[in-house]
Amino acid sequence: MTQAILAAHSYSTRAVEVLIEAFRSLRQHRLDRKVIRDTEKELHRLTDKELSDIGLCRGDIYYVARSNDNMKGWV
Repeated sequence: MTQAILAAHSYSTRAVEVLIEAFRSLRQHRLDRKVIRDTEKELHRLTDKELSDIGLCRGDIYYVARSNDNMKGWV
């Protein structure tokens, strides 16, 4: 009997842990997306001359905001 209770508790605990991890993952994904959007907004506000000064053109904004971890949240 005790073994069955412990097994049931273990399964339910694991299910809760999986659910919590899924919510954490979703939250982190949303935070990452917000950083990308904010970076894109700030870079789009710059003039072409300002972008050129930092070595970018308008076509680079999408790529830079998503791929360069050094730029995320930079502006």
